[in-house]
Amino acid sequence: MIRPSLLLIVGAVTLALPLAAQRIVPDPAPSRTSLWDIGGAQIMQSRAARRPQAAQFDTAGIAPLGAVGDTVTLLYLSDGSNRPRTRTARITRRQRFLPPVAWARACDNLAHAGWLFDLDAPASASFAVVLPGANIAPSYRPPPPLAAAGAAPFFKAYADSVWQRYDAKYSPMTDRQRATLYYNVYSDSLDAGWHRIKLWGVRGPHGVNYAVFTAWMRDDQTDGTDNSTSTWVVNAWGYPVARRQGNVDIYGVTDSDGDGIDEVATSAGLIRWDGSQWLIPEVYRDEPCMLHKVTSAPPGWTP
Repeated sequence: MIRPSLLLIVGAVTLALPLAAQRIVPDPAPSRTSLWDIGGAQIMQSRAARRPQAAQFDTAGIAPLGAVGDTVTLLYLSDGSNRPRTRTARITRRQRFLPPVAWARACDNLAHAGWLFDLDAPASASFAVVLPGANIAPSYRPPPPLAAAGAAPFFKAYADSVWQRYDAKYSPMTDRQRATLYYNVYSDSLDAGWHRIKLWGVRGPHGVNYAVFTAWMRDDQTDGTDNSTSTWVVNAWGYPVARRQGNVDIYGVTDSDGDGIDEVATSAGLIRWDGSQWLIPEVYRDEPCMLHKVTSAPPGWTP
């Protein structure tokens, strides 16, 4: 099973391929909301191209990372995981794209609805993440001392729910089959991989400290559906205050607007406080569309 962080890179590689399978439609020009401040895009651009192009996956079409003329930040990652180099650019063109009309091609090129952005940055061969606004280089902030211990029981409850769905779906016939599935989810340490998860400290409103982490479960599916993934924001005692489906790479925290509240730079965009709650961007998930390669379209399916 391919790790989600690697799938982000694989998905970005497709930007270098022709977009003939895509349906480019007129820009619907959605009204600007706080969701514009979180969504991110990905670039994989060859040095032969004059300007990079970024693709953002936005199913509803209401949360582009910016409009023409807006400033964005490029995080260049030579191998997709190390601390990035940063530079700012401006959006010179914005287009809306929809999935291919053919069911069997829904994994080709850009398989989900989203946005295409032309940027005025120099071309680069590095994998890059594009974030909304002008952001300083992200850095590591240690989490509150009790956040990990406090969050562990909540994560374990989440892992238990994942296992229950996994077990019910497969209904293993023998104890050996069940044990194999169980250890896929819980690992040899029986903590569902909690010991591998890194928590990042986040400075929240009113000087309150939080932590953020992301998780990818090993409930390996065989029908094209994705593994269970989630990204969490917890308070200093580990109590969850926000959670969204999807696993991301976390590059660090920034406070680019100088308001004393951190933004978390991730491979999907920014996790940030909007004045009343923590917002987590939509995460691109590649695995569900793989089912289209091996099955026929369901009855009544339309693009």
